[in-house]
Amino acid sequence: MKKLLFSFLLLLNAVGGRAYDFKVDGLGYNITSAEELTVEIKDWDRGFRFPDRLIIPESVTYDGKTYNVTSIGDNAFGNFDGANSIIIGYNVTSIGDYAFDDCYRLASITIPNSVTSIGDYAFSGCIGLTSIT
Repeated sequence: MKKLLFSFLLLLNAVGGRAYDFKVDGLGYNITSAEELTVEIKDWDRGFRFPDRLIIPESVTYDGKTYNVTSIGDNAFGNFDGANSIIIGYNVTSIGDYAFDDCYRLASITIPNSVTSIGDYAFSGCIGLTSIT
């Protein structure tokens, strides 16, 4: 029994480990290219207090390196209730599937011309969304 429990805990740790490589200001990032220093927003910290207007940065510094934020991952902001307005930085080129799924508080979002790809259902369930610039 102990052996089975230990094996299960090891598997759980391997599968359910950290969903991102690092976190800065309440956002979890995955490194997409260590050579080009690019990252994707993967998740948000449910315990972090976000401002009413969230600005997704063009770049983020972690461990002495500055990474360009080039994408917003699939379901990255699912059920996000931390801001009613989001401005996306100019280095972002893609927004993943369901990226802002069920962000009921989101009223406005500013998407730069650099974004060339928006995934399926990126804004599904955003019942308060009235302005997309």
